[in-house]
Amino acid sequence: MTVRHFALAVLVTLVWGFNVVVTKWGVDMMPPVFFAGMRFFIVAILLVPFLKPVKGQMRRVVAIGLTSGALHFGLILVGYSLTAHAAPVAVAIQFNIPFMVLLAVIFLGEKVGPWRIAGMTVAFGGILLLGFDPVAFDTPVALILCCVGSCFFAVSVILMRGLKGVHPMQVQAWIAAVSFPALFAVSAVTESGQIPHLLASGWEGAAAVAYTGIGASIIGHGGMFYLLQRYPVTTMVPFMIAPPMLGMFFSIWINGDPVTTKLAIGGLMTFSGVAIIQIREALKARAMRTMGSTT
Repeated sequence: MTVRHFALAVLVTLVWGFNVVVTKWGVDMMPPVFFAGMRFFIVAILLVPFLKPVKGQMRRVVAIGLTSGALHFGLILVGYSLTAHAAPVAVAIQFNIPFMVLLAVIFLGEKVGPWRIAGMTVAFGGILLLGFDPVAFDTPVALILCCVGSCFFAVSVILMRGLKGVHPMQVQAWIAAVSFPALFAVSAVTESGQIPHLLASGWEGAAAVAYTGIGASIIGHGGMFYLLQRYPVTTMVPFMIAPPMLGMFFSIWINGDPVTTKLAIGGLMTFSGVAIIQIREALKARAMRTMGSTT
């Protein structure tokens, strides 16, 4: 990688990792569904130039928007609000990786070898161990919401694989445009005091919304898409695995989240399982490119 691109990859990794802490701050200052809506409202405004119809694929685009935006973030942020600690959430949301593999097998007919089975088993075991730690999650509902929310992201990835000829920022724009009205509507029905909480949060609340929208969504996702268009998946795997680990570290360091034995072992198991799956996927992609170049 060039020095400039390496610096961008490190920046994306750090931005995504710190987003775990910022998101927890955000849902502590305002209702979680409303906070998620504000995130996508900012993104939608900034990406208006990319908000162009996708001919023949709008139903799929809307489905991607709802699953990867409103449902994914809405459920996870409610889960954030139900627990005092953000570190376990950084582990739980990794549930999307093994679930994504399962969906790929069921709906795309992909084969699962021993390495991916091992990775899925280890990752699932880590999540289960985390669920039995009363310090990690104040209520099992928080863990369930985070896992279900991460599953919706896996669904969106499967849907994205069928999307053809669409610019990454165009996808981000539609995710935001579809998500913020849905989230605001749910917030209006299920939450209260949105505007007073927003005003009371002051510059801290505005900074949290801006960071999650501009930082995590536009810079983070945009930067990673940019790099994936220029480098093999194998090159980018370490930068995609690192953010949740950094998020857990930042939350423990900055927020003072407790480090229990179950959290440490469960986190290590989950991250190891995800790493096995991601590395195996990257090696598989490289092998297919090699075969293609020799034919």
